[in-house]
Order: sequence, then structure tokens, then C-alpha cells
Amino acid sequence: MSRDQPSGTRRSGTQRSVTNRVGAHRSGSVTRWPRWAILLGALAAAIVLTAVGLFLLDRLRVEPLPEPSATEQPPVVTDPAQIDPSLDASITVLDGTGELSVAAGVGQALSDAGWDVVATASATEVGERTVVWFDEPALAPVARGLAQQLGVGEARQSDGRVSGSPITIVLGTDAPGAVPSAEPNDDGDIEHAPTPSAP
Repeated sequence: MSRDQPSGTRRSGTQRSVTNRVGAHRSGSVTRWPRWAILLGALAAAIVLTAVGLFLLDRLRVEPLPEPSATEQPPVVTDPAQIDPSLDASITVLDGTGELSVAAGVGQALSDAGWDVVATASATEVGERTVVWFDEPALAPVARGLAQQLGVGEARQSDGRVSGSPITIVLGTDAPGAVPSAEPNDDGDIEHAPTPSAP
């Protein structure tokens, strides 16, 4: 019995030694990535992330607002010779300035410039702003041209005729000193209503 004991002891030590060598062999067989493969993988990841970022940036980009188109300006007739001869564009000038002979002087100046002024008279009341009234849409360009010629006021369409003419200029207190004026010609084609004498 005592002789077998050392033999068993040697076999046990041998087994442990073999076991240790087998374990050492397994630990040495772990595969490591080459450095170039790691760098290549990092480069590929960076490229993918950059592409994704650019894509998201393009989706989030705010499109510029389109430039507003130029607003079409309404037609304006500034030259009386351009008025359609078949269109009645006769003009009456009414004095709502509260001063004497303003309508007569404005009417004469417009007539001398070629506009078809047929009469001047006093308005029923004094107004602050000059208005060129017209009674049909076809006269709108002519009324706008008259407002430009006067340099004051605005053109408006009326519900009906303000006077005996399709176009009526009612001068306001903004007219004296700002509108063209000429010495009335009593022998001309304009019918000037009598001007009330000053008190």
C-alpha cells in the first residue's frame, strides 16, 4: 500500500501539469483585430455618421421664401390725347376750398393742358381733401391721371353723377397753392359759374 501511494501522487501532479498546459494553449489562441482593421472600421463609421448628419441637415434646412411679385399698377391716363374719343370724359370742377375763384383757375389750367373741362362752380360745402369723382369704371384711368395732374387728392368712383359731367373734381382745402391754376378765360369753352363776392 505504501509503495502505490507515491505513484498515485506522481500521476496526479502530471495531470495538473497537463491541465495547466492546455489552459495556457487556449488563452494564447484569442484572436486580436489588426490595427489597420480597427482604423478602417473607425473611418467607415465616421463616413456613415457624416452622411447621416448631412442628410438630416438637408431635411431641416429652411427653404427661402419666394420673392414677392411686383404688384401690377392700375392704368393711368396722364395725356388727354390718349383718351378714347368715344368715351365721354368731360370734367366739372367744383370749389370746396372756401376761397374765391380757385375752381375757375384750376379748370382753366386743365383746359389749357388739353383736358375736356366744361364747367366750374362752387361746391355746396368745404372739404379738407380734393377728390376726383368718376361715375363708371372706364373713367378710372382718366380720373387717376387728373389726380396726378393736380398733385393732390385721389380718384374715387361715385354711386352716380356728382355734377352734370361724368368726372367731377371737388377741390378741398389742400388745393390752394398746390394745384395748377391759370387766369380764367371768359371767352373760352368753359362755363364759369358766377363767383360770390367776398364779404
